[in-house]
Amino acid sequence: MSYVGSRSGRIAPSGPSVSVGAAVADAGQALTHVAYNLNDLAAQEAIDTRNKAGFDLETKMAQFRDAEEQAFNKAREEASESGIGFTRQFIEGYQKRANDFVKSNFTGLSEGQDAQSRQALLGLGNSLYGKAYDYEQKSKTLFYDRTTNQGLDTVRTQIKNNAAPYEELKRQGLAAIDAADMPEAWKAERRALWESDAAESKWQWKFSNNPQQALADLKPSGTKNLIRKEEGFRAEPYWDTNAWRIGYGSDTVTLPDGTHVPVKQGMKISREDAERDLQYRLNEREGAQARRQIGDQWSSLGAGVQAALESVAYNYGSLPNSVVNAVRTGDVEAIASAVEALPANQDRRKREAAIIRGSASVEMEDEYASIPYDRREQLAAWGQTQYNQQLVQQRTAAKDGYNLLIATQPDQVQESVILQDPLLDNGDKATLINSLNAARKENAGVSELIGAIASGNASINPFDPTQTKVADKAYEKMLAAATTPEQQAVVMSGFVAGSGYVPKKVQAELRRGAASTNPTDVAQAMQAASVIQKNAPISFNGFEGGDTVRKNLDLYRTYTEGMGLSPDEAGRKIIDLNDPEKVRQRDAILKSEPVKKVLKDVSASDVAAIFDKGWFSPAPDVGGVPSQEAVKVGVNTEAEAAIVADYRGILEESIAETGGDMDAARELADTRFSRNYGVSELSPLGSSVVIKYPPEKVYPAAPDGTHDYIREQTVEALKAEGVTPDAIYLQAYGATAEDVKAGRPARYQVFYEQEGKLQSYFLPFVADPEEGKTAAKAKQEQTLRDAESRMIENRDRFARDRAADQRSYDETQGSDWMKARQMQADQERRRQDASLERLRGENPITVGPMNGGGGGGY
Repeated sequence: MSYVGSRSGRIAPSGPSVSVGAAVADAGQALTHVAYNLNDLAAQEAIDTRNKAGFDLETKMAQFRDAEEQAFNKAREEASESGIGFTRQFIEGYQKRANDFVKSNFTGLSEGQDAQSRQALLGLGNSLYGKAYDYEQKSKTLFYDRTTNQGLDTVRTQIKNNAAPYEELKRQGLAAIDAADMPEAWKAERRALWESDAAESKWQWKFSNNPQQALADLKPSGTKNLIRKEEGFRAEPYWDTNAWRIGYGSDTVTLPDGTHVPVKQGMKISREDAERDLQYRLNEREGAQARRQIGDQWSSLGAGVQAALESVAYNYGSLPNSVVNAVRTGDVEAIASAVEALPANQDRRKREAAIIRGSASVEMEDEYASIPYDRREQLAAWGQTQYNQQLVQQRTAAKDGYNLLIATQPDQVQESVILQDPLLDNGDKATLINSLNAARKENAGVSELIGAIASGNASINPFDPTQTKVADKAYEKMLAAATTPEQQAVVMSGFVAGSGYVPKKVQAELRRGAASTNPTDVAQAMQAASVIQKNAPISFNGFEGGDTVRKNLDLYRTYTEGMGLSPDEAGRKIIDLNDPEKVRQRDAILKSEPVKKVLKDVSASDVAAIFDKGWFSPAPDVGGVPSQEAVKVGVNTEAEAAIVADYRGILEESIAETGGDMDAARELADTRFSRNYGVSELSPLGSSVVIKYPPEKVYPAAPDGTHDYIREQTVEALKAEGVTPDAIYLQAYGATAEDVKAGRPARYQVFYEQEGKLQSYFLPFVADPEEGKTAAKAKQEQTLRDAESRMIENRDRFARDRAADQRSYDETQGSDWMKARQMQADQERRRQDASLERLRGENPITVGPMNGGGGGGY
């Protein structure tokens, strides 16, 4: 019997018989297959084991990476402030940990897995090395910066505050760097940075003092080199024309602390002193003056042109007008010719002209060469923005200052000062001068108005904004002189009574009082309003936002005069009008049957009764001529219904406001209704028809108590248009209502009679109450003068008659009764002569010749 080999699985060449051998062969074949499968499994198991080791290693590698990241973060937290040695210390630790990791985890790996894992550890080490190195460099940089900046910050601040001792301060900064504990290479780098940093700090100091010059200095300039060359340096004083000079031809010395002193004999300066003074001259005196003279055009000039012009200004003190005018042309040749033509130092002028033309050059000097170009561009952009903002702020502040003075003390402002102010442009100057002239005019008007009020001759048109503006200022000026509330109250009442105008300040106080929730305040406001309405009816009835004041005043009068309430009680009732509970109570009153019946029964007769003052009452404005015509409401049925409905609405509101007191409600309703309705002598409908907005209601009466001025002004207006009317009429229309509601002088349609025909005029008419007041005063004054003349004439006549009587008595011969009789006869003769003179004055008699000439004789 043969056995299956342990590795080949082949059968031995000899075996049993066919039948038995076949069975044995089958069994042997089966064993062979079993042996073959076990070997494959063993091989696969070995592969899987190696793979598992690789997978386990990858997991451990990931854990190792995480642990190293955490170790790096912890090492960074525990590192010294300077960071010095951090990279070496951490990488040394990493190498040890990596070696330990290899020993513990790389057993049983294939060569490929081993090589791949070692490469991964090497990559991790390189990554950690880079991070550690970056951290160390940044830490050292920050540490060195902190240690050096502690000293540099102080120096940098000193330069920004005062760069006059710049070179000394810059040296102190370099000393602070040299004293720092850092490698020399680092110190060299920081020295270069300090040069730029110190120069920028110096520029910032200059910008804070002279932004325009600082911006110009960012560009290379040849001015200093040109002046050094032309003036030369002298360490001791010398006399030059009109002053002792030193350095680069200067009559001042600029000390290290920035102060300036005049040159005196015995002085001695260094070139550094001269450079400091030259900088001062260019920044604040001659150089700055040249730039101011040229203005915005300066920046468009070339560097050589700028250097030559500053050299001229340095020599002259400023640019001569001929040079300034040439620069205005923008023509380089014109500028050069103007400089060349100057009389002083002609050789120097020729050299400066050559530089302007470009035929000669000047060595440029870059004060800020240590600042990188990109940084200079940033500073220039930032500085220009800041400078523009400063100009705007300065310009705004200058305008605000002038406006304040113009508003408060216009007499203290001079036009020449405004015109010479360099912060203002021409538009600003024109606006301010116009404001100044207007303010002066107003100020003169204020003084004039105050004087007119004091003398009783003031008159303000409340619809004229120019007059009211002057009046408001006059009132504020008068009020400012009052030191106590009592004095202020006297000023207010006197101003309103004297001018007929309610100042805006008083208007605001009335509105505030009317809206108050304090009964006493409301009562005081209404008491003041009552007086003001009488003294200035036009202004009171038309001031803006005064509807509530006027409405509350009507209620106040009804409550106090009609219902007998105290002022505070009346004030409380006015406040209660806005109380929701009181509103519900008023609604209940209006819904009651008695009130509903009263409102339903309102008729035209109720309206007519308001204006029907009796059968033989005098008609308006006609001095007592009896009117026997019954008052009619409206011109037709539709107009009557509209007027009655309007009155019913006013009565309903008045019933609610008086709490159902019907008598008080009717009185209040009649007062309110009469404000806009009435009869008019100027109505084309007749003087007995109730209409809305009659002129006599809209316009106030003249001082004589009439509205005759309205008719007179209408006639004059028509005559100015070539129309001579026999009679005129005014009728309200849509624009009238708009004007009344807006508080403007109301417009009326004009109708006139001419040769028996009624015609309408195409233009509206607006009356002028102030002119009417003036005309009425003139009439009164003329009447007074006529009365005085008659009194004087009567006195003189009486004296003459007495003298004549005495002569008659003395010259008559006879007894006393005969003398008395003759005196009576003479008196009668004088009376007849006076009557004859009056007749001749009324009917002049033309007397013809006594003889010939066509008759007339006896």
